[in-house]
Amino acid sequence: MLKVLSELVYRKNTWRFLMLPMLHKHTIITAALLASLSLTACGKKKDVFSEPKKEATQTDSNKTSDTNDKLGGGLPDPADPNAGKPQPLPGKQPTTPTPPPPPKTPEAPQTSNPTPPPAPVPTTPPPVVGTRPAPAPGTNVIPGDYNEKDPNSLNRDNLTKRMTGGVTEDGLVYTSSSTDELLNYLRARNEKVGYETRRLNNEAAASVQSAKMSVDGLSGDVIITLKIKEGNDVKVYNVAGSSGEGAATPVRSVRAGNGERSTGARALEGTVKCVDLDGGCETTFARLKIGSSPTSAIINIVFRNSSADLFFKLPGNYSDNPEYLVLREFMRNTYLNENTQDKVKSVKMSSFEVVNGRSGFTVMMKGGNSELLAFAGPLLAPEAGTGVNIPLSRIAKDQEDTLDLISLNNTKLTYANWIGEARLVANNGLGQVRLALKMRKRATYAQDQFAITFMRKIKPIVDLTDDNLK
Repeated sequence: MLKVLSELVYRKNTWRFLMLPMLHKHTIITAALLASLSLTACGKKKDVFSEPKKEATQTDSNKTSDTNDKLGGGLPDPADPNAGKPQPLPGKQPTTPTPPPPPKTPEAPQTSNPTPPPAPVPTTPPPVVGTRPAPAPGTNVIPGDYNEKDPNSLNRDNLTKRMTGGVTEDGLVYTSSSTDELLNYLRARNEKVGYETRRLNNEAAASVQSAKMSVDGLSGDVIITLKIKEGNDVKVYNVAGSSGEGAATPVRSVRAGNGERSTGARALEGTVKCVDLDGGCETTFARLKIGSSPTSAIINIVFRNSSADLFFKLPGNYSDNPEYLVLREFMRNTYLNENTQDKVKSVKMSSFEVVNGRSGFTVMMKGGNSELLAFAGPLLAPEAGTGVNIPLSRIAKDQEDTLDLISLNNTKLTYANWIGEARLVANNGLGQVRLALKMRKRATYAQDQFAITFMRKIKPIVDLTDDNLK
């Protein structure tokens, strides 16, 4: 079509050229050329602004690729007052201003939607893994009909346990072995300190693997031995002092105690306090400071060592195993209080309870014939209910697991050696535990099983105030 138009114009101009004088020939030719050029330009899709747009595209590309090593390169920095304003290329200055872009839908001013302030730092730290918060005041009331001497109380489900705050990986809780509120009071007091202090205290409590205390009945000297996990090792710490009525007495580090040599290098000091209302020391509170400032921490431990009552549960059907028959007679004489030395003469129940940490117990029966039956293990229970299945160790065999020194002088372990297995099968967290015992394998006799319930004789303690625990 362009060709046809060009021919028409040419012919028309030629016709006009023939009619016009020769004087205007060059004018006519010029006009024809301009008309032809104009028609040619209108028929092509050529953008005369393509080069300037290439330069603008290059400028935008440079801006986008320059992230200044910041996450989200190409996005304006809200902290930069010049953010979002066009910036010239390095080494180039624009000679003419760039035309403004087409108007867009107006956005809300930056100042009308300010950046929200940072969230406030919580004043209450998250609970340390492996601990439970202290109960609210008044939630651990024991029913008035609870009888600490009744073995059936061990099976009651409506009782609230006294717990240290420590929890195992499989969800079992470490408990107390008494009905008093001493553990609850100490746990609540620890939650009143600052965040960092509380964190250090909880970590120190969780590092205590075991604790034992011995008291010399004549001099009143006290020795406390702790096994503390430090990294991949377990270190031994010993402190010694004296105990008695009145204010708490100081204890200091010593090289050895309770048959254990000290291997830990950190400083350890503190106080011990007898908290029985009658001035005795069946219940003792130890407040120990480990480490040096600013990373020192407080470890609170309650030691209990008191007499206990027994309840035997013997099966009606049993084998003729002579070893079991002797043990059965030993327990029957105890129950009937027969006039013989072949019966239980004394019963002790001991425990250590680390606030926000572990707890463990020892039960010991000693006969008038010097026979000793003693077992030790962790003081664990489910959060609801009392049934557990925890293996225990015999003290005579695994003496390092004992919580209280028991003199083995002039004692016999014949009966103890007949026991093949001992397990903790129930714990109400209030001072009652049940052990299931199985006889060792012998010849063709069946391994007879029986159970013994230990019930601590609980004495009242002092009123729980900071002054009374000093």
